[in-house]
Amino acid sequence: MGVEISKVEGVLHLSIRESARRLLRHDVIKIRVPNDFSEKCHGLILDVCDLQPSQLLQPQIEVDNSLEMIEFFELENKLVQLSGVEPEENICWIPGVLDDLWIEFEKYAKALAEAGYPGCLNCGGRDAAEVWDEKSRRLEMLKTS
Repeated sequence: MGVEISKVEGVLHLSIRESARRLLRHDVIKIRVPNDFSEKCHGLILDVCDLQPSQLLQPQIEVDNSLEMIEFFELENKLVQLSGVEPEENICWIPGVLDDLWIEFEKYAKALAEAGYPGCLNCGGRDAAEVWDEKSRRLEMLKTS
């Protein structure tokens, strides 16, 4: 799965891909977004469902004008955080400018959905079957900053 020219550092792409995989693999019931991202998020959910009709995504999109990040939740557990201050270690976190991160996240989510993830064989990347090591990813991100 190729990604076009990006405004996001190369080291972040593995985390962005993992965050997109989590959207498609987990039962995401809530997505918290700043107001500017509400329509974009609704659009992405519709696009993913169109690309993969068997994928039933019906998260509640909660708009919080004080947010400067996007958060995905499975039940009460936060799975993903795009931007913002560093969260707990079990959360897939991607630091950076939210507008740039969203563009890349959206590309990965659509490409994975189009390929049939998680039901497809090897379409999530060669590391998709491995256990995600958030601590190592964060250490690698810190090395390059």
